[in-house]
Amino acid sequence: MDNAARYPLCGEDHIDKLHEQKLLTYLPGEDAAADAAALFSYLSDSTRLRLLSMLSASEMCVCEMADILHMSQPAISHHLRVLRQCDVVSFRKHGQRALYSLNNNETGETIRRLLAITVGNEDRGA
Repeated sequence: MDNAARYPLCGEDHIDKLHEQKLLTYLPGEDAAADAAALFSYLSDSTRLRLLSMLSASEMCVCEMADILHMSQPAISHHLRVLRQCDVVSFRKHGQRALYSLNNNETGETIRRLLAITVGNEDRGA
């Protein structure tokens, strides 16, 4: 069987114009798509996911995260800087310590839910 028979081509009028217009409302603009792709790429790093997992449970300082992950503080700070730039985590000063936490914005809440699903810890919810 040839490919043309297995995969027939759609005709010119295969899409209802109203349906097509509705679908186009779900299509992000180029800038929004680039922003989303950047966020997904930042989240694709396993160290950052481990940091987010910890921060979904509790706020922490860099030295605590470095100890738990057996990494240097500068390496942890680098990953946290990336996550701050995409508005996923924030920090507050407590004396000389900076305490990091997962943001309570829509992105942070979505990450909490995704971590609960993928890691399987249902106690992560906000």
